[in-house]
Amino acid sequence: MLMQGVPMRCVRYLSIVAFLAAACARESGTDYWDAEGNHGAPHPHPAAARVTTPRSTKDTVRVRNAAELARMERYIKGYVNPADVVTSIDLAPGETIDCVVTARQPSLRRFPAAALRLTQEPPGEPPRSVEETPPPLEGDPTRDSLRAPTPLYGSKGRTCPANSVPIRRLTIAILDNFETLEDFFRGRHPHTLPGPTALHQYANTYFSGDNWGAQSTLNVWNVYTEKASEFSLSQIAVVRGSGSDRETIEVGWQSYRDLYGDWQPHLFIYFTPDNYGSGGCYNLTCDGFVQVHGGVYIGGGFTNISAHPHPSTAWEFTIRYQRHGQTGDWWLKYGDTWVGYYPRELFDNNGLGPRASSASFYGEIIDDTPGSRHTWTDMGSGHFPGDGFGYAAYQRAIRTITTANVWNVRPALTASRTNANCYDISVNSSSGSWERYFYMGGSGYNDHCQ
Repeated sequence: MLMQGVPMRCVRYLSIVAFLAAACARESGTDYWDAEGNHGAPHPHPAAARVTTPRSTKDTVRVRNAAELARMERYIKGYVNPADVVTSIDLAPGETIDCVVTARQPSLRRFPAAALRLTQEPPGEPPRSVEETPPPLEGDPTRDSLRAPTPLYGSKGRTCPANSVPIRRLTIAILDNFETLEDFFRGRHPHTLPGPTALHQYANTYFSGDNWGAQSTLNVWNVYTEKASEFSLSQIAVVRGSGSDRETIEVGWQSYRDLYGDWQPHLFIYFTPDNYGSGGCYNLTCDGFVQVHGGVYIGGGFTNISAHPHPSTAWEFTIRYQRHGQTGDWWLKYGDTWVGYYPRELFDNNGLGPRASSASFYGEIIDDTPGSRHTWTDMGSGHFPGDGFGYAAYQRAIRTITTANVWNVRPALTASRTNANCYDISVNSSSGSWERYFYMGGSGYNDHCQ
């Protein structure tokens, strides 16, 4: 709600709104969609109507009251100790990275025992239970069609010094997009009613069975989200537990203006130890993930992403969660880099302490449009799965890891979707390098998605 008695804050928001209005005008050009329909017959999109609909940006403070705002400000002040910051990097307007001494990062204040494992070796690479990785087959997009996106962090040659890790500086301009501090930690959780009018909508495939982790290669897109309070993502998650004992760790890319301050996709992680209560959070915004490698910026954007017009170059990255067989920590690998771990102390024996019981791979959006119609927000690229390579978003080379620490290649996957008229998924298998894969996505509001 709009708070009274803060005229300087109003000036700041008016400036932000003016800037974003200009950005929206640039983004609503005719080149956003491939209107020619080349490279086959892509699914038609209601582009002309959508691009005339302005994106909804924040023009008021959403914090519940002045007491909650003061609580947020205290949290920001106490989260990173300024004495632990080696240097800072201004990455973009409103986005500053603090390079925090690795051994004094916030999560280690909560879990001092985890600091003793900072120098541990990452999990061993799981062996394959089948043949070595095969070459691409005819019909599989070749390796020459695929590119790894360059992170914005480090793209101009500046990264955090040795023995420090990059943590985005929390600001009230981000936190006051949420009513309470707990809402900020939840990040649009908990889930609400199922079905086509749900707040959270999915195109999902999952593996059911005990495991020590999962890996996938994700195609990342400059996805359209209609409202600042909505997000669109592609991710993997490993899960165990039920009810209040449900625990998950999640990783992928996400476009979410309220959380990041822009409309671009960002690398993200998320965890919950309490079924999407306030005990977890995105990225490094609470005491959870322990980062050991300073070369990856969790929450950072990319310089190269798949974008309209189509067909587009396939920019993709590989991500993995893997349980450490000796310590029980859950490690994150991005590309070839072991980034860090969620400490075993976060989880219990009813949840992810000993293992996961399923792994999910999916697209998800928030539909925050009340009453009159479904949101325009895209999932994936905005194209439906049948449009294929260069048009639809995908995940490929999907694997899980057995509790004997062996790759499970081409795992059995079950697909589901909230409403196939809005967003859909198509799961496939290749004997080539794509292994188990899927295309997913959709355009949101259309004649059959109201």
